[in-house]
Amino acid sequence: MIRLLSKKQIYMEGVYMLNNINGSDIFISVLYLIGGLFGMMLSFYLLLCFIQWVSDVVDEKRWQVWKEWIL
Repeated sequence: MIRLLSKKQIYMEGVYMLNNINGSDIFISVLYLIGGLFGMMLSFYLLLCFIQWVSDVVDEKRWQVWKEWIL
């Protein structure tokens, strides 16, 4: 037998659902969604910046200058 986590849950069509969803829960959910999308966009942008930086290093042959510093 399945034990309910709280008395506020009801069982409908095979899925446990909360019966007290209010506006603040929906607002927080939307904020989490927007924050997640912003985080993914920011990480993708930083990845593109890194790829551009590597491309500039290779095109301008800066690695040859760095090689002199190391050796």
